[in-house]
Amino acid sequence: MPPLVLPSSTDSYLIFYLAGFAVAGLLLAREAYARQYAWRHWLPLLAGTMLCLILGTRLVAGSGTDWQHLLLHGEWTGPNSRSILGGIVGAAVALAVLRRVLGFNRGVYDAFALPLFVGLAVQGVGCLLTGCCFGTPTTNLGGVCYAPHTLPFLTQVARGVLPSTAAHSLPVHPAQIYQIVLCILIVGSLRLRRSQRQAPGQQFLLAVLLYAAGRFGLEFIHDSAGDLLGTSLWHGLKQVQWLLLLVVTALAGVWLYRGRVTHHSSSFTSLGHWRPRLVVGVLLLITALLSTGWLTMPEQLVVKSLLLASLLLEAGLWARRQTRQAPQLLALPVLLSGVVLLLTSQAPAPDPRRYTTISAGGLAGTSEQYFGYPYGCSGTQLSTSTYRQRFAVGAVGVARTWPLMQASTITVGANLGVGRSNFRPQQDTIYAGNYYSPFNYKPFERGHAQLLSFNPYVEVANPKYIRVGLGLHLGNVAYDYVYKPGRVSNVRLQALVEVGMLNTLYLHGSTNYGLQGIGNGFSTLGLGTGFGQERLRLVGGVALANSEANAGLLDKTEARSFPFLQAQIPLGEQWTLEPFAATNFGSVQSFQLRASFRMPSRTPASHK
Repeated sequence: MPPLVLPSSTDSYLIFYLAGFAVAGLLLAREAYARQYAWRHWLPLLAGTMLCLILGTRLVAGSGTDWQHLLLHGEWTGPNSRSILGGIVGAAVALAVLRRVLGFNRGVYDAFALPLFVGLAVQGVGCLLTGCCFGTPTTNLGGVCYAPHTLPFLTQVARGVLPSTAAHSLPVHPAQIYQIVLCILIVGSLRLRRSQRQAPGQQFLLAVLLYAAGRFGLEFIHDSAGDLLGTSLWHGLKQVQWLLLLVVTALAGVWLYRGRVTHHSSSFTSLGHWRPRLVVGVLLLITALLSTGWLTMPEQLVVKSLLLASLLLEAGLWARRQTRQAPQLLALPVLLSGVVLLLTSQAPAPDPRRYTTISAGGLAGTSEQYFGYPYGCSGTQLSTSTYRQRFAVGAVGVARTWPLMQASTITVGANLGVGRSNFRPQQDTIYAGNYYSPFNYKPFERGHAQLLSFNPYVEVANPKYIRVGLGLHLGNVAYDYVYKPGRVSNVRLQALVEVGMLNTLYLHGSTNYGLQGIGNGFSTLGLGTGFGQERLRLVGGVALANSEANAGLLDKTEARSFPFLQAQIPLGEQWTLEPFAATNFGSVQSFQLRASFRMPSRTPASHK
């Protein structure tokens, strides 16, 4: 019987990693509903526990030097590997602290027992398809093989047991399947014992005890390259196995002792309103202080969605207490009053609102992309390829503006940008490709590629309060995908929002706006001012470049924001100059300049 060769996909691990959290989250919501927990206490508890579980999976893999550097400098320099053993410890510590702060008894541990291991089983499918946590070589019929560029394949090539030209790896134990089966057995045992009378927390203790015992056995067939935690041998056992023996002994003793002691059965104690707010505030502060490498995008989605739900719940409760009405009843009048305020202002426009604008400008910039192949929770990385590009674009545009309602305007326009991007490949690196992300060599072989953008857009504005715009970039707009070498972006959304007192102080946000969408797209967020004037504008804030952030929703990037500055400078009544600059003082920078001319408006003849 030929061996089973598993497909290789860079997205499998992240998809099932996020799916595991989603399934566990649904089960936890059902547990909270069944146990009649207060949601404003439950959501902060859940967010804090998930955050500590995620951080625990990372911290447990660090060495003493990594921990020392973290304590002294606040920066984690340890490996990217993850272990659920540390995650369980982190979750248990978080529950021990937060349950007391938020008024839960020990029974809240049991609410997490079943969902935790169901989620772990789902995530195990991603580990199986990616190849992390793989087993030792085997000749049994149940062995699985992996495609080239996966961790099992590269490990066997490095050990000299497999030629680099092989079609797939040698068969290995499907250790991930064994762990999935272990989690399913734990879930089954928890459900069988659920009807029995037990002390609060016994379900959680039993689940962790069974997992620790099963994990002790699984370590015999875990390959050290796929499991980086405590792999050194001591008296025939791995270090982690000795630790698991101690944990199993201790947990078994506690579980037997607590099973013979009578306990109270109160589920929740009502405490002050300030405690959930305090926990949410502390968690927001912690997530803000974490550097970009701590949480992947799926992990950020999990934690921040829970914190956002807590904030919305607190805001709704506050609004209800203030108005003695349900928050949803306030939404319609507030929205309608805002629309009336912004779009039906009676202040007369200082300039005629019917005119045509023509513009011309250009941009120049540089960027650098990085390419790699993720290896799941093992944290192993190959050398990654990078390439740099320098781009220059010239552009012309035309727009027509008409009056809208009493004081607002609507503008419809289009820009045409033409330019070129020059590529300089980096040498002495390896691109770890696979069948799911083909490499486009043409831009690198030629050393350059044409840039072309047709940019239709529409904007609605009130001169005092708001400016909103939407548009598209169509053509060969940019080569700025993080993990897809040589791929061109053919369609790109443009958006702009400016709201506030536009002549004094306002909030600015944009993505791919005008020339900022070509070559290397930019998203910006900042504050602006008009210095009390109608046409003068100065905006500053932070920018994010597509070359560092333009990846899939589940892909991990190391994007960092950097400063930008832009202005709108009137030169007389008809000319306007618009400079823009953004740079990370390294590989990413963009400098733009546009001049526009407002053609004299024609005053409509009066009817007699």
